[in-house]
Amino acid sequence: MRNAISVSVLLLIAIFINAQQENFPRLTGPYLGQQPPGKEPELFAPGIISRDDYFEHTAAIFTPDGKEVFWTAKANNRREFKIYSMKMVDGVWSRPEVARFCQEDKYYQSLLMSPDGNRLYFPDGSNWLFVEKHNGGWSSPIRVSPKIDWGTDANICSITSSGSVYFIKRPEHDVYVAKAAKGDYAPAERLDDHINSSDTRENSVFVAPDERYMIIEATPDAATCELYISFRTDHDSWSERIKLPIKWGRLPCVSPDGKYLFFFTRDGIHWVSTEIIEQRRPKN
Repeated sequence: MRNAISVSVLLLIAIFINAQQENFPRLTGPYLGQQPPGKEPELFAPGIISRDDYFEHTAAIFTPDGKEVFWTAKANNRREFKIYSMKMVDGVWSRPEVARFCQEDKYYQSLLMSPDGNRLYFPDGSNWLFVEKHNGGWSSPIRVSPKIDWGTDANICSITSSGSVYFIKRPEHDVYVAKAAKGDYAPAERLDDHINSSDTRENSVFVAPDERYMIIEATPDAATCELYISFRTDHDSWSERIKLPIKWGRLPCVSPDGKYLFFFTRDGIHWVSTEIIEQRRPKN
């Protein structure tokens, strides 16, 4: 009798799981098959990544081949932010799931992909960890130990193709860069006042892998998060930053193909065409 009940319970569980899987849409194509945005920001993958019952806390971070995506989020009834991922297998996107390297007692509120797609970085308190791509999967977390003066805590924002690290140094809340030098790093340098404004507090920065431009997240007050663009003018200089036409946005990140700017808001993850960047590039 007990065996019969156990079999019945297992059968019901299997039916429930299959029903849940059947309810998940079949997603194919680049960017989960979502209709690309124009010059107005749109919610990315509503009901799939940007969900009403979750709070997302990063942009959508894609690997360079476009076949895997990561983001952080927490259920509305939970305190912990977890790293979620989806992967394209045989042309079809998998369901969202917590990344296997995500530890149970950790909070994950930001992510960073290396330009070559071989490392994914995330914070661990005052330190940073990374996982490396290995045999189609990802390694266990490894602690970052660069010889860089982070300030009161580590806040890596961008790693460029040359190996330079751009970060927000606290408590100053200014953008700094530590340039790669013979397997090590040169002393970190504060960027000039074209980037670091006395009127705002800089919270994060995205720098293009080739360092042609950077996007700065800055807050003039506690209720506002603005995004600014600055372009490289020569080897060591940046243009005066220009405000992008985005009402509120945090943790900006441009897709590896350079086509879309991702960021998150209180309503979820948004994306917009990088035409809004190119339109503001200074004319030669």
